[in-house]
Amino acid sequence: MATINGRCHCGNLQATLTTEKAPQDMWLRACQCDFCRSHNMRSLSDCDGRMEMRIKDGSQVNRYHFGLGMVDFLICKSCGNYIGAVQEVDGQLYGIMNANLTENRGVQFGEAEQKFYEEETGDQRSARRKAFWTPATLTIEA
Repeated sequence: MATINGRCHCGNLQATLTTEKAPQDMWLRACQCDFCRSHNMRSLSDCDGRMEMRIKDGSQVNRYHFGLGMVDFLICKSCGNYIGAVQEVDGQLYGIMNANLTENRGVQFGEAEQKFYEEETGDQRSARRKAFWTPATLTIEA
């Protein structure tokens, strides 16, 4: 069992992914939408793992929404880093984390597959996220 830790620059937003997969076998994608490209996002997840996302100071997080407005994109107001995203599907929270905010900027995961999701409907996006994103919890400490 491996634990992958990520955090924003100031440490307010943290993510922990527990997995049995080797780094090169993780689901790693680079969405090609303007938002993800502007943040150089490489989305990391494991549908068989567990993700814990923690926010130390809830007043310093921006839960940004765009597109279909289905996902909370978690951005730190203090340092500006984008730690990842969460969406509830069928009563379960699922998440991805930014591989670039892990140890060594995520080089151990390799190159992300570039993907275009703009043509998906809301139902298709939810089904994809349920299938590929990591079951998650989100805790706001204060």
